[in-house]
Amino acid sequence: MDKLSTLVEDPYPGTGSDKERLCVQGRDDTYRLHISHTYTTFYRIHEPEKEVLILAVMSIEQAHKKYGWF
Repeated sequence: MDKLSTLVEDPYPGTGSDKERLCVQGRDDTYRLHISHTYTTFYRIHEPEKEVLILAVMSIEQAHKKYGWF
């Protein structure tokens, strides 16, 4: 889970990043980070509090079933 620690330094997506901004359930403030070839995490950034809220860590297969293909 070392990849999760990268969110501390920079939670926002960038060029060539494993991070991606998504529109999930009508919200455009959800992000995804690929942790490995088989796992991904979904998170939100609360800028005023300088917090990153981890919503879920799941296999990519589970993520596709729950949220669809991005």
